[in-house]
Parts: sequence; C-alpha cells; structure tokens
Amino acid sequence: ETQVFQRGQFTFNRRFIETKFSPFFGVVRREADKDLELIVKAARGEFNVLRISRISSGDMHVEIHKGHASAEVAIPFGEIQEMKLKHKDAA
Repeated sequence: ETQVFQRGQFTFNRRFIETKFSPFFGVVRREADKDLELIVKAARGEFNVLRISRISSGDMHVEIHKGHASAEVAIPFGEIQEMKLKHKDAA
C-alpha cells in the first residue's frame, strides 16, 4: 500500500525522515525493503530516491538515477512538498 506524506499534515525534518524512511539509509537494503520506492516531490522537481546518503538539520542528500549514472542531490526540508513510499509494482 502506498503511503503519502504531505506538507501541512507532516513536518519534514531530520527526525521524521530518519524514523519513516530508515530503510533508505543503508548502502544495501534488507530483503524485505528492497522493493520499496521513495519519491520526493520538491520545489525543484520530483526525485525517485535510491538512498539517503546524508542528512542534517536543514536538508538531506539523496542518491538518484540520472541517465545511466547516479547523482547526489541536496534537498532542503523547506522545499519538500510531498514524500511517497510505495512498492515498485504499485500503480
């Protein structure tokens, strides 16, 4: 089942992200979590997050696919409009 977290209903900060999206902090995900997708809708666009590489009190750095390579993008918490957690096969 897809979980949607929207600004206004939730406060996006370090504690919230560490609690709700803990499977995305490891370099390799556990078997139970490997099919989960994290989609972050921010002011600069929508990001399909492979993993969260760093987090601070004001932003998080995420690894995303960019073409055939991966890239690291900083997303300030103030720019996040929505975070969606879903299974890769969900609609």
